[in-house]
This record gives sequence, C-alpha cells and structure tokens, in this order.
Amino acid sequence: MTAAFPRGNILLVDDTPNNLRLLSAMLTEQGYEVRRVIDGQMALKTAQANPPDLILLDIRMPNMSGYEVCQHLKAMATTRDIPVIFISALDEVLDKVKAFAVGGIDYITKPFSEEEVFARVENALTIRHLQQQLQEQQHRLTHAQQHAEQLTARLQQSETRWRHFFHNTLVGSFRVNREGRLLEVNAQLLTLLDYDSTSELMAAAAWSWLQFQSREQLLTLLLTDGEIHRYSTRLIRRDGSEQAGLISAYWNAEEDCIDGVVSSPGGNESTDH
Repeated sequence: MTAAFPRGNILLVDDTPNNLRLLSAMLTEQGYEVRRVIDGQMALKTAQANPPDLILLDIRMPNMSGYEVCQHLKAMATTRDIPVIFISALDEVLDKVKAFAVGGIDYITKPFSEEEVFARVENALTIRHLQQQLQEQQHRLTHAQQHAEQLTARLQQSETRWRHFFHNTLVGSFRVNREGRLLEVNAQLLTLLDYDSTSELMAAAAWSWLQFQSREQLLTLLLTDGEIHRYSTRLIRRDGSEQAGLISAYWNAEEDCIDGVVSSPGGNESTDH
C-alpha cells in the first residue's frame, strides 16, 4: 500500500522493461514516486526537466552506457547533486570502482533483493535530504551574513554622519555617562567654556562645566522622557565665570549615555562664580 505522501521521487533508467516493472512495483509499494525511462538520452532530458531525488541507473545500455549518463548528469548544474545508484548484473571489482569514479554513490546487482534495494535507496535518500538541509542552512547563514554586513555598513555610515555633525555643528556638542563624566566633546564646546584642549575639559570633575538646579533632575528627565529641549542652565567656564546656556539632550539607551548640545543665547555675557 502506498503512502499518502511520496517518500521520495525516484527515476529508474533501464533498457530492460521487466527490470523497470519489477523495480517500479517494489518501490511504488513502499511509497516512493517512480518514473521510468529506457535509455540514457531520455534519462538526461527527464532529469533536467524535473530533477528526481534519486536515480537508479543501469550500466549496460545501448547507445549510451550508465557510466556516460552519470558523467553527463554530474557535468550539469541542475543534476550534479542528484545521487546515482548503479544497477547491473555485473559484480566485478573494476565495474564498482568505475561506478564510484564517475560519481555514483552505490551499486546494486541483479537479481534484485528487495531488502537490499530498500536499504540502499533509503540510505541514499537520507544522505540526500541531509545534504539538502545542510545546503539550506548554509544558504540561510550566507543570507544572514550578507544582511549583517549590510547593517554594519549602514551603521558605519550613520556613525560617520553622526561624527561629522557632532564635530562640525555650530553649537557645543557633548556626550556624558550617567555620572556626568564627559566622554566626548567638540571644539565649539571648548570655545564656549574657554578650555584649551579636550583632555583638559574631560579631566575636569563630573558636571563641573554645567550648572543645574538639580543634576539628579536632569538625569530623571532624560530617563523618564528620553529627551529635553532648550532647557535653561548655566555654563561654567574654565575661570569659574558663569554664562547663560540652553541645553538639548537625549538618553542614548543603546550606549548608556547622554548625548546633547549646548548653546549660549546671551553671547559672551558672563558673571562671577
């Protein structure tokens, strides 16, 4: 009794009709979908038009031997991965060696033993299915790797654009950690605060350059709302003088820091600290 769904698609190639009928009946009964052809040319056309999961191929055929058919199959992209089991009445070592040399994976001798045929067919199809799964996994992995490379390229482009904006904007740009320690500053912020070098400003105490009514309030606002816009503050210059300022910032959750900009709407107006 055949299975509801075919266990595999098998192409039988043999110039002897009795052999085709016998093998076809045996395999169909076990639930395989079977197609039959009687010569090499028909085998090549059929395999190309609708590649089977497995080919059982007779060696001794007129016009084109099974060895030649197998060589043609292995030379074509659409059929090269189809496993081929040779069938023949011959049981000589040289014939077996040649069968494997041209690309066959197994060898069945006549007269057929049902148990042997089923075992070799099932083994060949299992290997084929495992190879297909591996190829699919490799394809998915390659696709995922390509996608990751594209994402990395886009992220690098975004980082480049961000850094260009950060360092070339006309207002002071900064990045600080949760404790208020400067991680990065631009030249405009150095000018606003009258520092000579980035290292000098970054070495200063946390939040020493920015006066808030409550620095805890700033962090709370950022963590709660995610961002603040044109928040009034006082900029503390290197000499201790203060200058009115506006700050806009957002919480960069991905890098666990605050990114922002400050400006001085009052020009260079300053007061003693």
